[in-house]
Amino acid sequence: MLEIGKFDSDTDALKQRINTHDKFGTYDLNEWIFEHMMPKVGQQVLDLGCGTGKQSIPLAQIVGESGHVLSVDIWQKSLDGLMQTAQQVGVNQRINTVCSDLDELDANVYGQEFDRVLSSYSIYYIKKPRHVFETIYKLVKTGGVFFFCGPSRFNNLEIKQFHYGLRGEQVPSPDWSDTFIENIGLPTTQSLFKEVAEFRFENPLRFDSAEALYRYWSSYNLYDARLDSAFKVAAADYFKRNAIFTTIKRVIGVRAMK
Repeated sequence: MLEIGKFDSDTDALKQRINTHDKFGTYDLNEWIFEHMMPKVGQQVLDLGCGTGKQSIPLAQIVGESGHVLSVDIWQKSLDGLMQTAQQVGVNQRINTVCSDLDELDANVYGQEFDRVLSSYSIYYIKKPRHVFETIYKLVKTGGVFFFCGPSRFNNLEIKQFHYGLRGEQVPSPDWSDTFIENIGLPTTQSLFKEVAEFRFENPLRFDSAEALYRYWSSYNLYDARLDSAFKVAAADYFKRNAIFTTIKRVIGVRAMK
């Protein structure tokens, strides 16, 4: 099981990573998610591990005034930020929030049904996978969709190689988060849902300066304060010889239809 990292609970770090993906990414993760999740006007949507609303806000715009989004996250500060943004863009009446650990979903989202359930970059933090997936199955309406996604085992390999190279080490074996979707999430949904499909997404992040690369690394759980100075020096040296540093976000998504 994966412990929640320092930067996973840091709202400012989360915003920094989202901004980095938006600025330096080649493709839009939300477009890919919504293509496979297929949200529609008037639907009831559950967003699990919603963070500051990267998907909840556009989902509220998609479902319209006749639809609704329930956003769940373990961090109240993130939910407060989500609702502040929702109010700014005028969709706050379409969103409700629940502060809950996903392992306690059955107790905190009781007796409701949803047309769409989403978990983007969050489902691998659960401690009781079978229990949580069975709970989600009960929450999905007949004919509804559960879509979840997260990193693959080769996610961000390039920046990991850069980081561990500073320590004179090889990139370690993939951890729980890098293998969860394939090894646990996919087979568990296959045992519960009638139709399950796997999708892949690659989004190159192309950094154009040592400062931009450092800002991303320092907002990421890879960050090691002991390497801070060494990383800055190595990044500056890299950009003396190269115009772009590319690392690739490699994502696996699973769509389960009930």
